This record gives sequence, C-alpha cells and structure tokens, in this order.
Amino acid sequence: MRACGLLSLVLAGAISTSLGAVPRFYVPPTLHLGSVNEVYAWDEVPVASFSVQVFRPGSVQPFLTSRSFPGRSPLGLPGSPKAWAWSAAWVPLDALAEPGDVSVKVVGPHGEDWATFPAQIEPRAFPTEEIHLDPAMTQLRAKPAVRKDIEADQIWAVYQRFNPAKPVTGPHFQLPVSAQIEHSAEYGDTREFLYSDGTSARDYHRGTDFKVPVGTPVTAPARGTVVLVANRMLTGKTVVVEHAPGLYSVYFHLSKILVVAGQKVQPGQKLALSGATGLVTGPHLHWEIRCQGISVDPFDLVNRGVLDTDSVIGIISSIENTIH
Repeated sequence: MRACGLLSLVLAGAISTSLGAVPRFYVPPTLHLGSVNEVYAWDEVPVASFSVQVFRPGSVQPFLTSRSFPGRSPLGLPGSPKAWAWSAAWVPLDALAEPGDVSVKVVGPHGEDWATFPAQIEPRAFPTEEIHLDPAMTQLRAKPAVRKDIEADQIWAVYQRFNPAKPVTGPHFQLPVSAQIEHSAEYGDTREFLYSDGTSARDYHRGTDFKVPVGTPVTAPARGTVVLVANRMLTGKTVVVEHAPGLYSVYFHLSKILVVAGQKVQPGQKLALSGATGLVTGPHLHWEIRCQGISVDPFDLVNRGVLDTDSVIGIISSIENTIH
C-alpha cells in the first residue's frame, strides 16, 4: 500500500467519523486490470448503502459505478473491544480499461459525496492471437440473427442482476477442471477473427479456455445458485452460477448440463460435461467470471480470492491503529 494513499484514507475517515455522518473507508491506491478490486466501509453501526464511482482526470462523468453490500459479519479487530460493522463494494476492471490516474468517489445513499480518493489503474499486457474460421463458423459469427440478439439480451440481463442480500462466497475459487489441463486461450487475449471471405473482426477474450476433451467433468468453483441454463447459438450449452451480489461464473460450449436453474451448488459439485457446442474450432471449456456485468480474469479469484475476511481485518486494523 502506498503511504500517500493510506494517509488520504485516514484523514478522510477521521474527519467523517468526527462529524458522525459517514463511516471510514478503504480504497486501494492501485487498481488492477482484470480484477475485482475491493472498497471497504466500516463503522460501529451498520453501514448505509453507498456507491463507488471512478472518474478519469478532468471528467465529470464516471466511467464505472458500483454498488455496496453488507459484509459477511461484524469485524472483531485485534486489541479492540468494538465490533465494527462493515460493507464492501467491488470495482471490476476489464482488459480494455485504460491505465492511468483516476479518482474514486464514495457516494452516500442520497447522492451525497462522502469521500474522494486518488488511485491509479496499473498497466497490464495481454497476449494476441489469430483465429481462422471456416465458412460455417464465419456465417455463425458474422451473419446477423434475431436469435443471437435475443440470447445476448437474456444473458446480459442475468449479468446485471444485483442482490445485496445474496450471501458472499469465498475467499478463493477452485478451478472448474484440473489445474494440470492446458489453456488454449487466456483472459484478455486480443483476438483477430479471420473470416473465410477474407474479412476480419477484432475482439478480446473474456474468459479462460481449457483444452479438455468432450465429456470432461466441469465443477463449481464456489458455492452458489444456478441462474441460467440454456442452449445458445454462439456459446452452445451454457451454465451461469451466481456466487455473490453481482458476481457470476459462466461456462460455455458444454456437451451435457447436470444442473437446473434455481439449484444451489457447492464447491466441487459437477455442473456439466465439457463439449464443443456453439461457435468453436475444437473441444474446450470456456470459463468466465462476470462482476456487475464486467468480465474479469477468473484466475484473479483463484489466486487472490474475494473478500478474504483475514485480509479485510488486517487492512481495517492497520487504519484504526494509525488513527488511534
């Protein structure tokens, strides 16, 4: 943590608390591309709902807004007789977000400005790849279709759902297949689709592809609720699982689905069998994570986790000790 970031946070928190109006906050001074960056708020009483807005220098319009939800439980800080109630908000950044300086504003439930913090989006390099599509795949991807539009609207509506009362899972996600399996594509890949008619289109890869044969078991990375089961035109047989407020894991190109919508699942439980359905050039599993609609690196949740209580306690304890 940068010293200047902590100092700004402590001063803002101390002033706010002395006025009795708003809680204290933690905003990470460095925001990571492809990550679920975490903002915390805490007080001796339950924290009111708030939102987090991220601005570019000189802009009056945020390019990202996130909503808060209650933490899993009150925090008992080491050496403190108080039990602090806490809430969190996520600042998800996809692979296309522009690196550089930003301002992170915390906004109260009635639109009041609670605090503003400087932060920096850290650069990150992503690989590139070319994908050659045969005539059938070219038509499937490039030709307009009403069904594709309807299915895109349906899955986007799922990604946009935000239930602040949803239990939070974590801290670390499991892989949906063996860690020994080769990746055929990584999150954030810049992709050049080369069509059979000589034209092309560019996009970026929003998940991780695992090079698994048809019929490989695909398991839940964390506890959650199945919220979508569908056979879609581009992604084939598809499953979406809700894990926390606005946080979803997504599975494409399956051969067989073993769960139903509304079913609760546990870590390691079989969701489906991998396949080669939809727009594919070969059998594989596409695994994706969406946070408040934004795609993030699945390995961010495997390696760093989300809302690790020990980490939250450590950050808040450090700030409280600095203030007192």
